[in-house]
Amino acid sequence: MNLKSRLEELQRQAGASPGPAPALRQGSRDAEGAGGLPQPDATMPPAQPMPDALRSRLERLGGRAVESAEHRSGGRGAGTASPRRPEAPVLASNRQRAGGAAERTAGLARRLGGEVVARHLILVESLLPLETWHGRVRLADSLQTMWPLAASQGAVAGIDTETTGLSGGTGTTAFMIGIAQPEPEHVRVRQWLLTGFAGEAAMLAAVAEVLAGVDLMLSYNGKSFDLPLLRDRRRLQRGPALPEPPHLDLLHPTRRLFRNAWPDCRLGTAERRLLGLTREDDLPGSEAPRAWRDYLAGAPADDLERVLRHNALDVLSLLVLGPALTRVLRDPAAFAADPVAAAETWNRNGDREQGLSVLAGSRDRLDTRGELELAWALRRAGRWTEAAAIWERLARAGCAEAMERLAKYHEHVRRDWSQALVYASRLEEGPEAQRRRRRLVRRLSPGQGRLDL
Repeated sequence: MNLKSRLEELQRQAGASPGPAPALRQGSRDAEGAGGLPQPDATMPPAQPMPDALRSRLERLGGRAVESAEHRSGGRGAGTASPRRPEAPVLASNRQRAGGAAERTAGLARRLGGEVVARHLILVESLLPLETWHGRVRLADSLQTMWPLAASQGAVAGIDTETTGLSGGTGTTAFMIGIAQPEPEHVRVRQWLLTGFAGEAAMLAAVAEVLAGVDLMLSYNGKSFDLPLLRDRRRLQRGPALPEPPHLDLLHPTRRLFRNAWPDCRLGTAERRLLGLTREDDLPGSEAPRAWRDYLAGAPADDLERVLRHNALDVLSLLVLGPALTRVLRDPAAFAADPVAAAETWNRNGDREQGLSVLAGSRDRLDTRGELELAWALRRAGRWTEAAAIWERLARAGCAEAMERLAKYHEHVRRDWSQALVYASRLEEGPEAQRRRRRLVRRLSPGQGRLDL
């Protein structure tokens, strides 16, 4: 059934009889307008208003049917202009919601001291003087060296995200990204906050622009969580790859230095113990996803504002934690840190002298592993007598590695094969130990020439 037949049927059901179909004069150019369109017969009866019952039924069918029917019936009264097509209820509702969301975003931006920089995206920017205290350190510390953690600093940026979930994966999104950068007069903190998923592409583009000018990026567990997440989201948005400047994840040196001294190595623990920072009224990071979801559901922004403060403290801590860890590396004993881990850090970066100094300065705190590392550092420095004294003390305590070191020392350095055999005889059975003993026995046999190994 076509629309005309349907309308006639509806008119009959509403108690109105449809009028006769208008007749058109045929074969005359006058019967066609200038545009070639048929003109109504002069005898056509005037258009009748649509009965209310019919109007109600048509309205229930949808706004487009109402408009079409009114257009063909001449409107509510003769001579009136065709009314504007009513908006579909769903579209109107969506438009109202969009307008309300935009106004709510603008209100949140005003509350946070930020600005709306894209649809559903707020930027909050702060400039903090270098003299500002962060716990018991000043933000000016962010300009200090981070050697040996980082060889070259240049433009530094600390980055941290707050996400919709803590497990990662493609379903997780960063709803807030904070970046802090030290500058000659202040520290600049920029935080991007989503108020809807439509702002994600603009947020990632803004972050990419900042990272493009960075020489060293700092994070805390960022290599395993934050940066892979941002890379994946950028890929899903079909945007260019994020810039990847040299990245120092401060969780790893912190864990190496303090895994045996602290109950955990979370950022909050590092802040309290190394920076003297105790957060007040801080919303834990684990609560951030809930705070954002509640805001989207219409809750007040109080907890979301606390998430913003939490994120700002995170990125500021990153800037001063690097120099703080450098101080630990220079004097691990003063911080109850692992001296062996500190020495290994110096050694990996080519400063064996500093590595030896760290171990020697922590001698009274070294366990067996630490003393072996100290003896090995002394041996590399050519200080064989001091190294042998440590090995002898450990050998008396039954340390197999120290016995092996002494066997090699007496055989190859002192050429005291008899003493070397004493220590070799105490080694655990194995092919290498057997070869060493046979070789030493041959050296000690009468008439046996000296063997060069």
